[in-house]
Amino acid sequence: MKGFKLFGDYACEFLVITLLVAASAILIIPFIPMLTGVTGYFKTDINTRRFKDIFTTIGKNWKILIFYTVFQLIIIIFPVLNIYFFNSHPENTNYFVLAICCVALLVGVIYLVTAPTVIVNMRVSLRQLFYNGIMLLFGGLLRSLISVACVAGIVALVLFCPYAVPLTLYAVPLLVAKLMGENFIKLKAKALNISVFELKKQQKEDDYLDENGEISRPELVENSDEEI
Repeated sequence: MKGFKLFGDYACEFLVITLLVAASAILIIPFIPMLTGVTGYFKTDINTRRFKDIFTTIGKNWKILIFYTVFQLIIIIFPVLNIYFFNSHPENTNYFVLAICCVALLVGVIYLVTAPTVIVNMRVSLRQLFYNGIMLLFGGLLRSLISVACVAGIVALVLFCPYAVPLTLYAVPLLVAKLMGENFIKLKAKALNISVFELKKQQKEDDYLDENGEISRPELVENSDEEI
């Protein structure tokens, strides 16, 4: 029975997250806040997270999300439109502009991967967000490469096979959130001069206990003021 319940939880989660992310992507502007909210949602265990965590995360970080959203819209939307135009009209291809678009798109993909985790776990300015986003990549290069490849794959699907994109809107945010979360923990443990195991154990011990001594779902707490 436990296995069926877990399957049902994941199936429900898949449908809801896919619909929310797809709707925000269609509307364009809410997409970046939604991606950050989903990252905050995936921060906790399947047995404790609730869908309202998505909107709680957005609400707690709305100020930085405004600036981050404008940045991402500029650095991703315009290159995607240019690349799509060049693919549709190869006779008008300007290779200098195309190269700039590809570089800008790579930068945008990197911050799509790293910035939501930084925002969820820290209180940062836009400048600090850019710095810590790059630093987060070095928390685990293999995990970072996998994450960047997954997000780049979605961008490629948007350009060449958009009908397949909805199938990725749950799995990729989940994978990226988990991988970048591990990177963040590794960097935080290094800053605190303790092992990753000790830090995870310490975080688990900080969870609230219910009246029966069981770990209950803690409410989302304020983000840390410290930088990576």
